[in-house]
Amino acid sequence: MQDKVADYEKILRDLQSRVSEADAELIQADQLDAEEAILADGAGPIQSVEAGADEEASGAESDVSGGRGSTGALDRTEEDFTREGAKVTGFMGKNSDVTWMQRLRQENKYGEGTPEAADVNARRLNEISGPSLRSHAMGSTNIALPEADQGFTVQDSNYHLNDLAISTYEAVDPYEMPTQEHAQMLFMTYMNRVHPSFPIIGRVNLQNQFAKFMARPINRPPPKWLAIINMIFAIAARYSHLIQADWQADERDHLIYFTRARMLTIDSDTIFNHPDLQMIQIIALMACYMMVVDQINRAWNVLGMAIRASTALGLNMRNDSAELPDGLKEIRYRVWWSMYCLEHRICAMTGRVNCIVDDHCTTPLPVPLNEEEFETEQGQKLLNHEHQKTSRAPTSNGPTPSRPGSTSSSRSDSNKADASNSPSTTQASSAPDWTKDVTPNTSLYFFHFVQLCRLTQNIFIKLYNPTAIQGKWSDLQNSIKDLSTQLESWYRRLPAAFDFRRKQRDRDFYESRLGLGFYYYSTKMMLHRPCLCRLDRKIPGQSNRSNEFNRMSATECITAAQEQLALIPDEPNAVGLLRTGPWMSILHLIVQSVTVLTLEISFRAHHMPQQADDLIESAKKGVRWLHALGDDNLAAARAWRLCSQMLQGAAVKMGRVIDDMPEVPPRTAGTTSDDTSMSGGTVTDSRLYDRSSGHNQAHQFGANYPATTMPYAAMNMSNMSAFVTAGSVNPFADIHDQYGPYPGASNLDPSQMHYSQSPPHMQYGSMPMEADMSFMNQYTE
Repeated sequence: MQDKVADYEKILRDLQSRVSEADAELIQADQLDAEEAILADGAGPIQSVEAGADEEASGAESDVSGGRGSTGALDRTEEDFTREGAKVTGFMGKNSDVTWMQRLRQENKYGEGTPEAADVNARRLNEISGPSLRSHAMGSTNIALPEADQGFTVQDSNYHLNDLAISTYEAVDPYEMPTQEHAQMLFMTYMNRVHPSFPIIGRVNLQNQFAKFMARPINRPPPKWLAIINMIFAIAARYSHLIQADWQADERDHLIYFTRARMLTIDSDTIFNHPDLQMIQIIALMACYMMVVDQINRAWNVLGMAIRASTALGLNMRNDSAELPDGLKEIRYRVWWSMYCLEHRICAMTGRVNCIVDDHCTTPLPVPLNEEEFETEQGQKLLNHEHQKTSRAPTSNGPTPSRPGSTSSSRSDSNKADASNSPSTTQASSAPDWTKDVTPNTSLYFFHFVQLCRLTQNIFIKLYNPTAIQGKWSDLQNSIKDLSTQLESWYRRLPAAFDFRRKQRDRDFYESRLGLGFYYYSTKMMLHRPCLCRLDRKIPGQSNRSNEFNRMSATECITAAQEQLALIPDEPNAVGLLRTGPWMSILHLIVQSVTVLTLEISFRAHHMPQQADDLIESAKKGVRWLHALGDDNLAAARAWRLCSQMLQGAAVKMGRVIDDMPEVPPRTAGTTSDDTSMSGGTVTDSRLYDRSSGHNQAHQFGANYPATTMPYAAMNMSNMSAFVTAGSVNPFADIHDQYGPYPGASNLDPSQMHYSQSPPHMQYGSMPMEADMSFMNQYTE
């Protein structure tokens, strides 16, 4: 009798995907009623995929490969990425949102839809997949995926701007500078909107040097120091256009600043020279710039160079040198952790392997104090050698230590957002002793960001590594359960000021809360994504416990997408989001959410049939935000086009018609495929130009908005002579630090700075020249 019941249940599950939506909901409700009856009989909630002593040991989940989930085959590619058309985008791994969209394209066209189309779709899927699934042993991952079929290549689902050049066609003087006022705005914008998440440079020291440079300019600053300044200008200039700041300059200015930095430091000998700290910072800043202009493929390549050079200089290790002050050590530790976090963000976008091995990294975790506090009593305590090798060691601070017996598989653990259950009140004891008494600041935000990135690395290793498919599906389920517990533990360790789930009137650290919230839900989606597929078809004969785990994990993935979008208003305000949110990654984060929601819609809301309408509304909200962001961002406009088309295609499978979303492409300052330079800022992308309707969406920047809020006080340039004589210099500066000096001052007007002489050439790792030493002595007296 039990065998017959199991057969009937299997038939019902199979029919659920083929019948109408109303009948599917009835079947789902019947299954839930049956599960509730089982729980009422004392079985208890499903906490794990491990079977109890009184039930069957396991089902098919213990026999099939871990690659049966949405990740599929992780040990090979289905495309030739060396061909001309593919190498621009390059390989995208299974945790990339681009690959998720590629899978969504396939599901929309060949996945189960109406019963009439089932046979046709099955035949077509077999044609592009090679041998039939039935001809392979259960759990085999040696089945070709339809990725290289026409319209299903990675490039077809890519929205990044890897196809555009990063050069300008006009002559650029590497020593020309913006006006003093504009330079100040660019510098402080970078310090407020980039530095808190990626402290690649030491803020206090560089800010003092920059102020003195602008007050007393000289004619030959060191090329590397000036390259750092130009890269800061480039990133900030790009941001000024995205937020449509009233102080923004020409729309090509960010590319010009970047070109100046290239001319100052990159030549034919660059890759053969020995690395030094300044060059590492320049390359890391270049990778940061590549990311903000959506050149993700180049960002990944460039950052790899910086990380490899950092390892050559031992930045991935604790520094016990008695000659180097603790404050300078901390600056260098932050350089390493900045690149660590940047690498993880780029790897999340590309799905590629991380080049950092955590087991080889002993760099102490960043001190949760701002640089101005390094000389305080608390700062000296946390910076000393004993703390570096004990309490601050990565090995002493697991990214998110889990508590025995806890579980995060169910919604019950992730919905504790009220004040009584905030991280600061219920789980303060789980926070490290050396951080829980720290007053919230941007450095404490960076510490928690680093810890989340470390957890993300664990997810990459355990779920998206080719070795993951060598185990069984039940092993992968247990990994998801353990990692989910760790992720919730990370959330519980957050101080109240960073609690993104709790409604707070306090506007302090709103940007930090929003950023951590977006990154948390992004991590959660990647964690549960392997279960967001039709596992009931891929692994027939699973145990009830395994089926329930799969359903709950998929629900967690979908709910994370909804909750991420719930962090922002229903009415799109692109400028407001870019001013307060994680602007450098916001496009990728929203695309992630929209793709997850659309995947579930394409599955005809299989995992959440009662919430089908809510899923569609959330997906439409995300698409509207992409349209708003696309007004001044070509990559966002491309993402809008892809997501809008796929959402409408998925909705058809549920018998819905979406007719209340934007139809006219967003205004965008992009380029055509013919004019592939990023400097061409007013030409419409050919992929957005609707020739049938005749809409030409060329757009000029220029709308005026209030200046961005700056938590760091702006420098007073009007009385710089007093500033220079005050001798306010970072006490940690030395001749080997990251900011190369510049030689004797002149009386040039800063607003008219223009250089005609070429700087002396400095090799990597070379000692500062005599003129450089002269400059350093001026500002370290």
